[in-house]
Amino acid sequence: MKSLAGTFFTAVNLLYAAIFGGPIDGTAWEVKIKEEGFFHWGSIRDTLVFHDGKAVIAGEVAKGYSPALYDSKDESGGTTFAVALEEPGRERVEWSGHVDGERIAGAVIVRGNDGRVQRYVFTGKRRTG
Repeated sequence: MKSLAGTFFTAVNLLYAAIFGGPIDGTAWEVKIKEEGFFHWGSIRDTLVFHDGKAVIAGEVAKGYSPALYDSKDESGGTTFAVALEEPGRERVEWSGHVDGERIAGAVIVRGNDGRVQRYVFTGKRRTG
């Protein structure tokens, strides 16, 4: 009976992680985004929130993108995640990264409708409060 109950709770936990995003769900992050390349010194700040299996990226929402489902999984040394923002008539924006404790880092790829690709990197820390 114990193994049946353990199997049931394991299945429920896996289902929850698949539906609600897993280990980083319920977290918020302050990030600094910079275009890749030596001659790009400026950066912008943004906020990422992982909630109920969706990623809410404040700067992208302000541009008209809706929160999108994200995928995450535990790996040695932290959690990786990926999210793709797609709206009809808009560029595809792909965020991917790695969370390690209180730190986050990754890349943003913007795929223009004209085939142009822009790459950015971001770093940040967990938002408190």
